[in-house]
Amino acid sequence: MSNQAATLIYGKGNSEAVSEDSPVVSSPATAQADPPVDPLLPVIPPAPDLTGTLLLDRYCLLRKLGVGGMGTVYEAEHVTIKKRCAIKILNPEFAHRSELVERFLQEARAASMIGHENVVEITDFGATPTGSVFFVMEMLVGEDLSETIKRSAPLPWSRAAGITMQICRALQAAHDKGIIHRDMKPENCFRIERSGNPDFIKVLDFGIAKLTGEDGGSGRLTSTGMIFGTPTYMSPEQAQGERVDHRADVYAVGVILYELVTGKVPFTADNFMGILTKHMFEDPPAPSEVAPEAGILPEVEALILKAMQKDRGLRFQSLRELMDGIQAVGTDAAPVVVVPNRVSRPNTGPTQFRPRTAPITLPTVETPASRRGGVFGVALAVAAMLGGSAVALYGLGAAEATEQPAPKDTPPPTQQVVVAAPPPVETPTKVDAPPVGPPDPPAAPARVRVIVATNTPAEVFDAAGTHRLGMSGDVGVALAGAGPHKLLLRAAQHEDLLVEVKEPSEGQRFEYTLKPKAKKPSVVKTNKPPKDPADSKKPPVETPTPPPENPGSGTKFGLKDPFKKMGG
Repeated sequence: MSNQAATLIYGKGNSEAVSEDSPVVSSPATAQADPPVDPLLPVIPPAPDLTGTLLLDRYCLLRKLGVGGMGTVYEAEHVTIKKRCAIKILNPEFAHRSELVERFLQEARAASMIGHENVVEITDFGATPTGSVFFVMEMLVGEDLSETIKRSAPLPWSRAAGITMQICRALQAAHDKGIIHRDMKPENCFRIERSGNPDFIKVLDFGIAKLTGEDGGSGRLTSTGMIFGTPTYMSPEQAQGERVDHRADVYAVGVILYELVTGKVPFTADNFMGILTKHMFEDPPAPSEVAPEAGILPEVEALILKAMQKDRGLRFQSLRELMDGIQAVGTDAAPVVVVPNRVSRPNTGPTQFRPRTAPITLPTVETPASRRGGVFGVALAVAAMLGGSAVALYGLGAAEATEQPAPKDTPPPTQQVVVAAPPPVETPTKVDAPPVGPPDPPAAPARVRVIVATNTPAEVFDAAGTHRLGMSGDVGVALAGAGPHKLLLRAAQHEDLLVEVKEPSEGQRFEYTLKPKAKKPSVVKTNKPPKDPADSKKPPVETPTPPPENPGSGTKFGLKDPFKKMGG
């Protein structure tokens, strides 16, 4: 297999996660050189090479395919049926962080829940001898869509439409299962040849997908204010850290389609914040103007721009609608309507997008300070850039007036000016003070990491057994606050153990012993007649039930099965 084929997905792009406190955090499912996962983490040494290792007594790691910020991908072979596969292993340096382990296994859970031919197939999971976790996926030979774009874009509409339709079908299947990808980009679309189609697409990397449970809640691994995704393909609401829905994927597909037909992305900048700003506040250039030689049809351009509307309420409301629009190109169907947008930046709260109306006239204030000329002019210019929010603050308590130009003979500021009498001042219109915002939320309690040592690998939960905190062993468990903390330890074939940790300190070690569950022997009665009367008085022969086999891949390591149906 070529090195190009080995770039599988396994994720080659620079998936980024941005928060209000940290500049860049890499996606948990890349296999090339990514930005560091956490800017507060030290430089992490490369993961050990596990080539030749046998996992779960059946998967032999043949060679390393790629290394990323979060994991390493190997080509492997099932030793019994001799089938080749790809295995993605979380780097052991991150195995002690329960949220990263959960996000890593979420990729397996999400992909297996969808079950669509255009989604990468994930078949197994487990733990490595080094204490990390892995999952097994189908081996794909081909290239990601970004390589195709670099070499062949702009693509003709017939080819771009076929590729986009497959991406839409895969994501619509995910949306139907309550899964939002949140990081769609060409690097996560792998192109292979299948059934005579050289452009067969597999959607990859559900590592930061948002899973919605059956009860309508979401299995969120992020918090409000966190921005996850790749800036070049990120929707405006995602760039602001708002809660996203499936229409964020619609926007990303619109950007991918834009790139397919033009060979360029709509927004570029020197840094990721510049790109995010353009997604929020600038209209994308018309595709037909970016690539006039491509002969982009007006219907196609309208499709792309509607998918990329700033206001998600004005986009296609589902990928089914986008697919209907793609299929309608070249027919007598009416073209889709793209509503022009105007960006409104309020004083507080998230930025809002609303349909364009009449131009806004910015109020000016007639005060003695305005006669100094340049100061007010600069303030007005800043206000214009901020969409009027600065004006609301500057003009608080002042009546509207028309700005008078400063006289040409105004003395410079260094000269002393004598004013005979102050001009009469009109009583300004009373303006209510802005409401006082709610107080800042209390700071989160400090977290300490303790070592929970057990006689068998065990999962650590809260006392109710509903929230998984981590696993036993040297990886450690993070606890919030000084305590005391009641923890539930749970391991396969062992009784649950409820313990209490009082006033833990960083790195403190606690040792516990879990009792094996009592075996319940079954009684087997023989039907053979006794050889003599004395034998009939003997008690029936009891045959103890043999211990159960490994209930499934990975469960003997105390891992939560990512293939179990959510809510089950």
